[in-house]
Amino acid sequence: MDENINDIIMLLCKGMSNRKLYFSDHPKVTAYTTDIIVLLKDYFLSSGKNELFIGVVEGVFVFDGKRLFGPSVTGKLLIDFATILHGGGFGLKKDLTVKELKKFLDLTTLREVPVTNLAESRALMINYGIKNIRIGDPFSYTDEPTLQKSARPWEGKKAGPGLQSPTFLYQVLYDVVSKAHGAAALNQTLDIESAKSVSEFMLRYTRASFADVMQHVHYPDYDSYTVGHSVRVSSLAVYVAGKMNSPKKDLLALGTAGLLHDVGKSAIPDEILLKKSRLTKEEYTVVKKHPTAGVELLLAHDGVSSLDIAACWGHHIRYDGGGYPPQPQWASRHPVVALLQICDVFEALTAVRPYKSAMVPQQAYGVMLADKGAFHPGLLASFISLLGLYPPGTFVKLSDNRVGMVTDVGRQIDRPNLKIVKTEENEPLEDDDCYIVELHDPQCSELYVERLLLDQIF
Repeated sequence: MDENINDIIMLLCKGMSNRKLYFSDHPKVTAYTTDIIVLLKDYFLSSGKNELFIGVVEGVFVFDGKRLFGPSVTGKLLIDFATILHGGGFGLKKDLTVKELKKFLDLTTLREVPVTNLAESRALMINYGIKNIRIGDPFSYTDEPTLQKSARPWEGKKAGPGLQSPTFLYQVLYDVVSKAHGAAALNQTLDIESAKSVSEFMLRYTRASFADVMQHVHYPDYDSYTVGHSVRVSSLAVYVAGKMNSPKKDLLALGTAGLLHDVGKSAIPDEILLKKSRLTKEEYTVVKKHPTAGVELLLAHDGVSSLDIAACWGHHIRYDGGGYPPQPQWASRHPVVALLQICDVFEALTAVRPYKSAMVPQQAYGVMLADKGAFHPGLLASFISLLGLYPPGTFVKLSDNRVGMVTDVGRQIDRPNLKIVKTEENEPLEDDDCYIVELHDPQCSELYVERLLLDQIF
């Protein structure tokens, strides 16, 4: 059920993006709207309901009283539109059709939406002929005690408490990279300055709360996964380089280079980039062109640094000189690019893809260590020691059945520091009731990590 909701939200946002590029009856817009209606029919059939309400609270999607982290990242367009309309989300009704859904997408393309309050927004929807999409009332702090514990989840009709969003930074990063890839695909100018400014934002936030950012490392981005990949690679690289005490100016440059390193993938056809089965030799040849394509894109812009170019060109070149594109014999490799290459491979191994499930960090480290000559040995060793067997942001189940989010690696690679989020009885803890456990503490000598929970975000 939840996967269905995630897919509907992401398809809505992809539909909005494509409607901005193409006319209403374009095959791509039609395909997205048709897929949404099919998923809605499945939802209504299985749930017995007549409306699917997707709430928006403080920049996060809410469904059935629960925060939806992944869609909140990829769904910023829809979140922003709800804000413009002064609403608290959207109710998709059982009688919604492809034709009416297209009218809603038409409305999202307006440069300026002429409304100043919720009543005007609802009138605008009616004027556009949209009767089966309801704008929900904004969520407030007054009536219900808690969103999660409410017997009847808020569905845009009543007031309730607010939610603190741990995904705001990720949304901003995701938005910048997504726009860069979109602009590159249409041969438009890239906003390099936005990437630089958001890199500074990421540096400040990552230093304070890296674990929050990396909660999304295992989230499946579906048909936008290349964007999420760049965000996570950049975050990983900035975190690790920060732990190595790199100067601030180098960290800022590294963050920008990480965000832009895969921009060349915008030149690869979707049917190859998003293919769920093994690529043919010919298709892989096309994929291998993305570093060169990215460099050509970046060289056409002012404000691009030599590190941006080097990262884009060299993130698939091995330590022993192999990989692609072919490297001249006289070329020397920048250590920052070597670090980005490590982060790039680690993220690809440990994240969900359309064609594979996530690999646990221990497995990923094993694969990388076994690939002799692929990575700078000193940097790879430092990377592993700084991330640990349970990287910050991941969730683990302890031997006493408690669940915790890893906040830091700790003094021993297999005994991290944790924020406990679930009790021994599997009861979720409120934010104010969560507490820290450091497994290196002698009082925790009998306690150990039982397993990593790759598929859970709290």
